[in-house]
Amino acid sequence: ELFSGLSFTVVISLTASLIVAVTLIPVLASHYLPISSRQQRPLKGILKKIDNIMESLFTGLDNLYKKTVAKVLKHKTITIISIIILFAGSMALIPLAGFQFMPSQMDDTIQVSVELPQGTRLHETESVLLQFESIIREEINGYKEIIIQAGSKSFMGFLGTAETHKGTVRVNLPAFKDRIDNSDLVKEKLRAHFNDFPSAVFSFSSNMGGGFQSSPVDILIKTENLEKSKQIAERIQVLLEERFPEVTEPLVDIKDGLPQVEILIDRDKLYTFGLNIYSVGQEIKASIDGIAASRYRDGGSEYDILIILDDEDRNELPDLDKIFVMNMSGQRIPLASFAKYERTQGPVSIIRENQTRTVHVTAGTVPGTSLNKIAVKIEKMIKEEIPAEEGLIIEFSGDYANLMKYGIKLIIIILVAIFLVFGVMASQFESFLDPFIILFTIPLSLIGVVLLYIATGEMFNILTAVGLIMLSGIIVNNGIVLVDYTNLLRKRGRSITDACIEAGGNRLRPILMTTLTTVLGLIPMAFFPGEAAALVNPIGKTVVGGLSFGALLTLFLVPVIYAIFNEAGERRALKKDIKKQKRRKERLLLNTKGGTL
Repeated sequence: ELFSGLSFTVVISLTASLIVAVTLIPVLASHYLPISSRQQRPLKGILKKIDNIMESLFTGLDNLYKKTVAKVLKHKTITIISIIILFAGSMALIPLAGFQFMPSQMDDTIQVSVELPQGTRLHETESVLLQFESIIREEINGYKEIIIQAGSKSFMGFLGTAETHKGTVRVNLPAFKDRIDNSDLVKEKLRAHFNDFPSAVFSFSSNMGGGFQSSPVDILIKTENLEKSKQIAERIQVLLEERFPEVTEPLVDIKDGLPQVEILIDRDKLYTFGLNIYSVGQEIKASIDGIAASRYRDGGSEYDILIILDDEDRNELPDLDKIFVMNMSGQRIPLASFAKYERTQGPVSIIRENQTRTVHVTAGTVPGTSLNKIAVKIEKMIKEEIPAEEGLIIEFSGDYANLMKYGIKLIIIILVAIFLVFGVMASQFESFLDPFIILFTIPLSLIGVVLLYIATGEMFNILTAVGLIMLSGIIVNNGIVLVDYTNLLRKRGRSITDACIEAGGNRLRPILMTTLTTVLGLIPMAFFPGEAAALVNPIGKTVVGGLSFGALLTLFLVPVIYAIFNEAGERRALKKDIKKQKRRKERLLLNTKGGTL
């Protein structure tokens, strides 16, 4: 859904431009652009000088290109090997650029979540938030307003009892043009003061839209032993803090639980006294929660008669000697004979995923951190530090898993787009060979994409794949123009080499014009800063880099590949003709011998 609007815009725009090009443009051109030459309507003054300069420039460029193509066609093997080396080198540079799921955006709002120990009173939480607010006012330049909320609802923010140990601080920034400190700088400044409050846990809330809500680092610990999963999660949290400076705010989503009392029953002693778990549980429930012994009727209304311990006895741990359970023989057995108390902590919440108890360790990353590098390091660290146990499963989710998931889907979309482009070209050329030659320009465009990303410090992300989908339909246009005109010249009787050289020289200007108009139109999208520039810059850079470098290589590679395939085809056709002529001679010879006999 995030990219559907972009797709529809491009499709509708191209469809409209096609209709205008085949209907309106010819009519307007015939009326406002009458056919005339420079001899019929010569230019004068400065326009003539500019025209002469441009004409000599383009003529010289055409001649230089023809000479270069002629040399390239004489050294086809060297040309192909050079381009393959260039392509392989650019692919090897991809890890150097790094990967991220979505580019970091300049947020309008920074929200800091603060969590204090369980049981912290509301006024203490508010005091911490006010101290943090004073730090924000001193450190941050150019904020718009600060909003503090002490206490939060326990379920989705609007249901359940209030949690007095939690709070949020939200910093609203001014408009992008009036901003002094951007969101990344604000986070960096605030992160430096998190350790000023040892009992508090700080984290930045995610503002990412588009349906992608995930943490850059998300480690899942799955086991039915909740205590063990909590220990492992806290161990991983400490390791992330100590060993990975590029990881920020590692958090464990299971907290220290509320105090509770467990009654541990010795089942062997229980059965010795002739008791069962159900009767013991009912007796304990009757003492703590009460039990309806009978009903009182008054004027048609009925009221339960509840037998329960006094409030004084229920507010403290009852003495086990004072609770008795009746066995089948009518004996009253004290609970202390087979049970004891144990003070523990119960989990506030238990998360299950696929019916398995799961604990998440989540963390952010410093801007500019490559997901593929940090994910490999963390996975290696966990394998070394956390021993494998039966019933323990550790999985890796977060942005890296999402990048792999959506990246595979977009790669499939790219392949489908290439297949559709091939089908359209095959139907127009009435050949499978010519479209196949043109498709070589698509992988060459990746060279320009990689080089531009490394030069600008951009990391590959999910939007890069969107740009590649657009590029796969744009980059083939130059090859179509070149191959179509080469075929036309060959039909007129030119040799393969002459046709490739002449077609390149005559089609150089249209190829440069279409490439430059597209590249120049996308430069603002690729390089200009802005509030939402992070979402469009990768798409623009992908198309600009791929189209610029791809068009340059298309001018030299397509003639070479065209000559290789067609010369091979001519050789095969020549061999077939020779074989046919031999067969004809043999038949004529046989017929002559038969007539003589």
